Amino acid sequence: MNLINLSVMQIFEGKFLKRKMGFATFLLLTFFTSFAQKKIQGSIKDINGIPLSGVTIMEKNASAGGVLSDFDGKFQILVKDQNSKLVFTYLGFKTQEVAISGSDNIEVVLKEDTQELTEVVVVGYGTQKKSRVTSAIASIKEVNFTKGAIRDASDLIRGKVAGLTISNGSGDPSASPNISLRGISTLKGGTGPLILINGVPGSIDTVAPNEIASIDVLKDASAAAIYGTRGANGVILITTKTVNKEMAPTITYSTFASISNFANKAKFLDASQQRSLRSQGVKIPFAEGGADTDWLDEISGSGFAQNHNLAFKGGTAKTNYVANLNYVDQSGVFNHTFNKEFRFSFDVNHSMFNDKLKINLNLLNGTQKMGLSEGTAAYAYRQAMIRNPTAPVYNPNGTYNEDMNKLQYYNPVAIMNETKEDRENTWQRFTANLTLDLLPGWDVGTQLTKNKNTGLNGYSETKKHYSNTINKRNGVASRSTGTTDNDYVEITSKYNKKLEKQEFTILGGYSYQYTLNQGFSASNYDFPTDAFSYNNLESGNALTDGKAGMGSYKNDSKLIGFFGRANYNFNSKYDLLFSIRREGSSKFGANYKWGNFPAASAGWSINKESFLDDVSSVNSLKLRAGYGITGVIPGASYLSKTLYVYDGYFFDNGKWVKGLQPDSNPNPDLRWEKTAEVNIGLDFGFLDNRISGSFDVYSKKTSDMLWDYNVPTPPYLKNVITANVGKMENKGFEILLNVVPIKTENFVWNSSMTFSHNENKLTSLSNDLYKIEGDYLNTGNTGDPVSFETHRLEVGQSIGNFWGLKSVDITDEGKWIVELPDGTRKTLTTDLYNDASKQYLGNGIPQYYAGWTNTFTYKKFDLSMVLTGAFDFQILNTQRMFYDNPTIAYNMLDSAFDKVYGKSVLSYNQTYVSYYIEEGDYVKVDNITLSYNFDVKPFKFINAMRLYVSGNNLATFTKYKGLDPEIKREDPLSQGMDNRDKYPSTTAFTLGLNVTF
Repeated sequence: MNLINLSVMQIFEGKFLKRKMGFATFLLLTFFTSFAQKKIQGSIKDINGIPLSGVTIMEKNASAGGVLSDFDGKFQILVKDQNSKLVFTYLGFKTQEVAISGSDNIEVVLKEDTQELTEVVVVGYGTQKKSRVTSAIASIKEVNFTKGAIRDASDLIRGKVAGLTISNGSGDPSASPNISLRGISTLKGGTGPLILINGVPGSIDTVAPNEIASIDVLKDASAAAIYGTRGANGVILITTKTVNKEMAPTITYSTFASISNFANKAKFLDASQQRSLRSQGVKIPFAEGGADTDWLDEISGSGFAQNHNLAFKGGTAKTNYVANLNYVDQSGVFNHTFNKEFRFSFDVNHSMFNDKLKINLNLLNGTQKMGLSEGTAAYAYRQAMIRNPTAPVYNPNGTYNEDMNKLQYYNPVAIMNETKEDRENTWQRFTANLTLDLLPGWDVGTQLTKNKNTGLNGYSETKKHYSNTINKRNGVASRSTGTTDNDYVEITSKYNKKLEKQEFTILGGYSYQYTLNQGFSASNYDFPTDAFSYNNLESGNALTDGKAGMGSYKNDSKLIGFFGRANYNFNSKYDLLFSIRREGSSKFGANYKWGNFPAASAGWSINKESFLDDVSSVNSLKLRAGYGITGVIPGASYLSKTLYVYDGYFFDNGKWVKGLQPDSNPNPDLRWEKTAEVNIGLDFGFLDNRISGSFDVYSKKTSDMLWDYNVPTPPYLKNVITANVGKMENKGFEILLNVVPIKTENFVWNSSMTFSHNENKLTSLSNDLYKIEGDYLNTGNTGDPVSFETHRLEVGQSIGNFWGLKSVDITDEGKWIVELPDGTRKTLTTDLYNDASKQYLGNGIPQYYAGWTNTFTYKKFDLSMVLTGAFDFQILNTQRMFYDNPTIAYNMLDSAFDKVYGKSVLSYNQTYVSYYIEEGDYVKVDNITLSYNFDVKPFKFINAMRLYVSGNNLATFTKYKGLDPEIKREDPLSQGMDNRDKYPSTTAFTLGLNVTF
């Protein structure tokens, strides 16, 4: 027993001693290993001696411990093996390995990787070498994005893509931009380009700008035809940041704070001006109120915005990731308007089976909360402009000062304070991409996406709101929600092969999209208290009276496509592309369930020809030509079917029964709008690409345009049918010019200019079956109390033409003198308010757009300036039309008593004449940003740090008398309307910081 215990003790003690010795050995090895690490420092430049910042430096075969070079291209790194190598990687440059060889100071020169640079152009369902592109494609990388207070992805590329127009025209923090490409080519369909985020359809404001790596724009049909019925307005491809190689773990924190104010204020009479006019015997439409109220100040103040973005990225060549957190908090210039957003995205790549199988998972989640809508704020703005400046905000008893004797005249402070709007949007998107390399050059890919967008809105008006005084509703509230679910499946197979001087790539694929929309709304009024807001709808008495509102909806659609593309290159000189998409939609009629969308393009790299071998100044010169057919799909889901609605009542057997009546006619021929486009382009690069750019000329012909036509009943069930009839043409040219005027070791000046021109013509509105009488339509409306149509859409003319009375003079009594179409002049009377007296007065669509971006870099400073402009168009200044008139019963512009045409003060009721249509040409200083890149060598845990100040919408050079010639462009048929109800644009100043750890 003792022997056994002794043996056990000996064994135990032996193991214990070994563990102690092993632990001691581990500590010693750790100590000596740490002590043996050697610090290596150095600098990295390109072949021109320009320092390269952000280069990843890692010890070869080490799993961690990488660093990034700073702004001066300098770096420091600890290595474990003094005989190992350092690996230098940087986008656009060849990866380079450098042996340490006992040196502790290394100078590295990285060479550009021409092949890598040309492979970053994103096209439909893949990427393509830039030198092989045969279509009109614009590609903007992160390095060329606009810096500063960026609201969404569109702000990154404003003025940088020829032919792409991006306008806001609003200071609302939750407003979405108006985007169009190469003019308007539809009357009833959507006018915006198809936006794809990592290949998935989405909204341009759902992805954080800091997360975006590149934005590629497919401008012509030969590039966009592979997207079929969704590509007629162009395609914008947004690619988010990802890591596809070994990279040291990094954390980047970006933040900015911004203060905004109205860029311009309308000059209405203030209290002192009004009193001065009254003392001169001028009739003022208000009684003296004894106050001095700036109504605009009462409902507005300075806006403030803050943005925080935190990004994590890193990993090995096998598994790498990018995670991004973004928080936005914007308060608008108008009270109770705000926009708060939180976005989260995660992207991970994993390779397995010797890189034969590659898996990419991407998750995007976001929430957005908004306050008062732009419509509510815009209406309050109108009331603030026209309200008596001598009237107080509140009565002596604390109630709002109101004057219900005037039509549409309400206290703007009450509108803002007694209206509550809470709007919330959420979106979730999960995407899985699998790519399998079956054989050398042949891979198969699958993309599966689940996308869900939900909106939840609440609205209420208190008992103090003016509408309750007028309509006796005693408090109003409503609640609504809507959800859109999208399921996407895409399967592609691609094969690439090189045969000596020949190279070809074949792509084939299948696409499936299912969309489900559903929602619900309810409203009530006459509440016992305002405390409930919209959270206790059932307590309103209108429900028991049978007057509450309720509604719901549900619809779905399917879109299926089969597509293929073939690219061929011979001897790096000649390129050919052929593509086709066959697409079917449940929205189409029975006779046109499927459509074909072919495309072909060719390119000739002239610089590769032998006759230019000795011309060293020519770096690239490529001629391109392409043709393709794209489409616009109908908006609603069941337009081709017979639909019935329950509406109205009839008395039957002693009861009132709700009636059933037709709501739409069947149309088995309903189909897509078709656009056929020809594009010819030239890409060039001279003097080591110090001068580069492109020139494109195009012609687009759209047919089968959708419109609602009047039809007889019977034989039709309803008097309107949606049919494909109209035709339209757009043609124009685009110029992109990039210049590097100065490039030295310490100073670089880059300049980029875009210029575009588009002409539009409506060529048909009728056919043998469906007709528009006279081949014209009068559209647009001024609104009360003028109530005139403002535009005419006519065959042979352009969209956007103003139509009305041409004023040319004024009588001594202040009456308008108008010129009739036959050249005669008459004093304006009501009997001239007819089409026979009217004529075209201009066009609201700019004929030319321009952008000019300059970036100056000097040592650690860089300065960027973005200018945008639009030319040769007119704007109807409705604010002047309504309020530049001394006869009105509201407050007026301070120019209302000025002499019209320098002759007489106006003495005519508000009306629509050409006097209020102004030239809209402008040049805008859109953004100026000054940055400083810190020397981070004293901070070992910081790889880069950048501080910047920025200004947005700083100045506008124009003759336009309104607030801003960059106006909202939502309705394609009434272009050029500057509405009196608006959220004026703002000027913002920003301070920002970017730090990389």
